[in-house]
Amino acid sequence: MAESQGVRILDHTVIYHLVDDVKAKLSEYLTPDVSTRVLGEAEVLQVFPINVRGRVFKNIAGCRVRNGIVGKNNLYRVIRKGETIFDGRLETLKHVKKDVMEMRKGTECGIGFEEFQNLEVGDQIQAYEEVRTARKL
Repeated sequence: MAESQGVRILDHTVIYHLVDDVKAKLSEYLTPDVSTRVLGEAEVLQVFPINVRGRVFKNIAGCRVRNGIVGKNNLYRVIRKGETIFDGRLETLKHVKKDVMEMRKGTECGIGFEEFQNLEVGDQIQAYEEVRTARKL
């Protein structure tokens, strides 16, 4: 009857093994802890409107990487006056006119976002990654 209802029966001869098994099964239902780790920071020095096609323009931020590494595949947040105003992914990362995968501390680059165009001089751009840690009972 337990098999037909999908009920799992735990059979152990030592009570401690049973307790460990139950804790492991219950731990699978816990959501993981998600924390962020900042990989790099850049400051917007100038904003350039770039003509994409016809009369469609996109804003590209001319930035200087202040510390760390800014990579194309990272997650990004734009911070203005201590408040996060955008959180998302990068569309373009360029050095002069070449597409690059990452830029290091002290270099200048162009950063463009697909969903966010409201960039201003002085904005801080942070590259970060999400770290997921499994929780246990």
